[in-house]
Amino acid sequence: MDFIEVEGKTYEEAIRKASAALNAEEKDLDIDVKEVDTKGILGLLGSKKIRITARLREKELTPEEYGQQFLLEMSNLVGLSFNTKVSQYEDRIIFLVQCDDGDILIGKDGETLESVQHILRLAIAKRYKQGLKVLVDINGYREKRKKALTIMAKRIADKAKKSGKKIKTDPLNPYERRIVHTLFKHNKGITTRSEGEGHTKKVVITPVGNMNGKR
Repeated sequence: MDFIEVEGKTYEEAIRKASAALNAEEKDLDIDVKEVDTKGILGLLGSKKIRITARLREKELTPEEYGQQFLLEMSNLVGLSFNTKVSQYEDRIIFLVQCDDGDILIGKDGETLESVQHILRLAIAKRYKQGLKVLVDINGYREKRKKALTIMAKRIADKAKKSGKKIKTDPLNPYERRIVHTLFKHNKGITTRSEGEGHTKKVVITPVGNMNGKR
C-alpha cells in the first residue's frame, strides 16, 4: 500500500495516523487535504475534522537503480526472468544479467544484446539528462566474446606480420573494437585503426613498417 485516507481532529493527528500506517515520515509523504468539517451540533458548536489522503513520495532512483528497474520491466514485457547485478568500472555502469533463455536476448553475434544496451542507455540518458556510459552483459557473453576476439586478433596479427600486409577483421561494434585496440595498444610491432561508417566497423591490423595505423 503506497497511499491511505485518514481522518483526525487536527491536521497533525491525521498526519500521525498516515505516517504510522505507511511507516514513513511526513517529509516522505505527499499530502492532499480532502475535507475540513467545522460544523458542530446545529452548526453552532464548533468541532473540527480533517480528512487527508497521504501518498508515499516517489523515491528518486540512482541511474543504477533505475537501470535495474528498467530491465525488470523489460523482462516482464518479454516474458523472461532476469536476475540483474550492477557494478561500476571507472566511469561505466555495468549491468550483469542472468537469464535462463539468455540466447534470445543475445541474438546472433550479440546483435540483440547491443540493442538492449542501446535502449537502456537511451532510457537512462533521457531520465537523467546526461549520457552515462552503460554496458549490459547477459550470461557472461561479453567475457566469452572477449576471449574469442583476443584469440582471433592475435592470429590475424601473426598472419599480418608473416605476410607483411594489413588485414581487416569482420565488422565489430564499438565495445569489440575497443578490445582489439586495447590488446595492441602497447605492441610495438602492430598498429590498429577502425575503418568504415556507422555503428559497426572493421579493425585494420597492420604490421609496423608497412603502413601507419590509427585508432
